[in-house]
Amino acid sequence: MGRQAELQSLHHQLQGSEQVAITAVAGMGGIGKTALAQQYLRQYKSDYPGGRWYFKVRDQGLVAQLVGAAALFGWQLPDSLPNDRARVRWCFDRWRAVFPGRRLLLLDDVQTYSDVKPYLPTEDSSFQVLMTSRRRFGQPVSRLDLGVLKPDEALTLLTKLVDNPDRVQSQQTDATELCEWVGRLPLGIELIGRYLALHETLNFAKLQKRLDAKRLQVKAFHQVPEEMAYETTLQAAFELSWQDLANEVKTLAGTLSLFASDPIPGELITRALPDWDEEDLEDALDEVLVHRNLLQSDQDGSYQLHQLVREFVADKLETELAEQASALQKGVAQALGDVAKRIPQLVTVSLQQQLLATIPHMAQVTNHMSHVIDDSTDAIWPFVGLARFHTAQSLWPETQYWWQACLTMTEQRFGPEHPSTATSLNNLAGLYESMGRYSEAEPLYVRSLEISEAQVGPEHPDTATSLNNLAFLYVSLERYQQAEPLYVRSLKIKQVQLGNNHPSTARGLGNLAFLYELIGRYSDAESLYVQALEINFKVMGQEHPQTHNCIGSFANFLKKVVKANQSDQLSDHPLTRALLQDLS
Repeated sequence: MGRQAELQSLHHQLQGSEQVAITAVAGMGGIGKTALAQQYLRQYKSDYPGGRWYFKVRDQGLVAQLVGAAALFGWQLPDSLPNDRARVRWCFDRWRAVFPGRRLLLLDDVQTYSDVKPYLPTEDSSFQVLMTSRRRFGQPVSRLDLGVLKPDEALTLLTKLVDNPDRVQSQQTDATELCEWVGRLPLGIELIGRYLALHETLNFAKLQKRLDAKRLQVKAFHQVPEEMAYETTLQAAFELSWQDLANEVKTLAGTLSLFASDPIPGELITRALPDWDEEDLEDALDEVLVHRNLLQSDQDGSYQLHQLVREFVADKLETELAEQASALQKGVAQALGDVAKRIPQLVTVSLQQQLLATIPHMAQVTNHMSHVIDDSTDAIWPFVGLARFHTAQSLWPETQYWWQACLTMTEQRFGPEHPSTATSLNNLAGLYESMGRYSEAEPLYVRSLEISEAQVGPEHPDTATSLNNLAFLYVSLERYQQAEPLYVRSLKIKQVQLGNNHPSTARGLGNLAFLYELIGRYSDAESLYVQALEINFKVMGQEHPQTHNCIGSFANFLKKVVKANQSDQLSDHPLTRALLQDLS
């Protein structure tokens, strides 16, 4: 269904040379390699008057089947033939003599090229060789890589199998989602299509729910109708490829299945497996998994498991790879946590583009693997990274979701009174405040402050942060009398714990200065602005963004004082004089 372009390409490859054309249809199990090859035999029968011979190589090997075919024609092989190669050559010579004209040899399910290479009729241009394989052979084999069906082709195939167009059309959205769930893999579509045909009253959405709940264990994937030409289940189709993998490659596949179903940046795979040698990892990815069509690669350096292969390997993590599962989860979670830690509060547009491919995998960690991160501080970072990424795009519902999810996680894992829970409360409250939802922000800030005072102490820098945040909210609400003691206390903690010349102390001075500016205590405000600016000049430098912000705040303050004719409240400090002169 829907493979006409591939059939034409295959015919061109086989017919486009005067020499022996050796072509392989390559693809993962269940992709339809055999079906395509068999359709080619039927559709282009007239182009091969000398005959078309079909052998399933994996079952018995080429030599035994070829000798068996000769016996069917009554050809008696001479006893003097010394080896298999001579027997095969004799059979091909006999075939050429009895059936003249161009002929096609189809070798289905070839495991390795070396299995058939010694026996191929490469010296006679009247022969053409077509193979199917789960592996990707290189030159001299001309390869046709078979991919999944296009969306419209997948839906057409499902409709044909269900054999009730009205039923599919009335549930077209659900039918399309079913095709996507199986990754538009022909075998997957055939199994669910025939299952739906057998259960005529089964709602498509109901089958979708079963797939979501039972994954590959759903009955549709285990019942192979006798009418099917491909007599195997999905698990059996994938198991053939899985059995040939080395143990370390199985471990790699298990790691890949832990990521989201989206393309996985190569850098993340490297981070998740820090003990692997770089070249060994590249070989395992490209020469094994990609070569065997268990994994797709992209030019941007990313890799992607097919949806059903991912489900298959995920099952292996619960059985064959169960002892490694926890360690592999920790590796993936750590890799995404490290990326999250590098996401700043202000995410630029260029950084958003760089992070785009990472975000689905970060979400996968928060949804399914945060429990393997033992450290409470590290556990919140994937949530923080996702919230910052969405904040930068003004995606407020998504931002709220991740801050709320972070709070839920810390409360459940570490307890409602844990310092990480206080941090989560602060983050969610900060979002509510920026959205103008002050009444929802205040109780979160208050609770965060209470936790910090009880758990890390009233003089801890984290407590100073909670004090500062609550004070800032009160300033926004013009509740200045409540804000002042909080700012004062926060500043004192920073001065004692961090030092008088710390950048955080400078910010605390600036916050209190702004409050005094608002309530008209201009002399006190000026003194604090000056102190903050001196610290920034000394510690951060004149070109640092924090220094520029401080200069801007101080300049705006001086403009206000001059405009209010209150310049007599200002001191004769050199910094004040210099800024006033610049303003004039």
